[in-house]
Amino acid sequence: MTRSRKSSGKATAKQNQQSIAQMQGVINELVNAVTNDMGRLNGIMYALLKDLDKLKEDNCPHCGQVLFEPQLDLLPPSTHCPSCGEALNTDEQKTIDDFVNWDEGKSSEEE
Repeated sequence: MTRSRKSSGKATAKQNQQSIAQMQGVINELVNAVTNDMGRLNGIMYALLKDLDKLKEDNCPHCGQVLFEPQLDLLPPSTHCPSCGEALNTDEQKTIDDFVNWDEGKSSEEE
């Protein structure tokens, strides 16, 4: 005599699909709640930094994206654009090695 699925306690494929769909719904609700909270916190931080005059607003020289850089002593400045990934202008002192490739005799701009 064979056992039926009901007596063995195993879920059917349809039951599994329904459970998965229900879990996906719960996960989507959770992700939406976290996204909303992060957006709210981001807005609060932006407003607070702007109010304290600790927010530098600039544009990426490569892609033109508006960048907001917090001016905090313990937070190092960003070195790359979060949008295009290109290096941002920094106040670091340049050396001759930044401009000339000594092995080939070409400037870095010629490469």
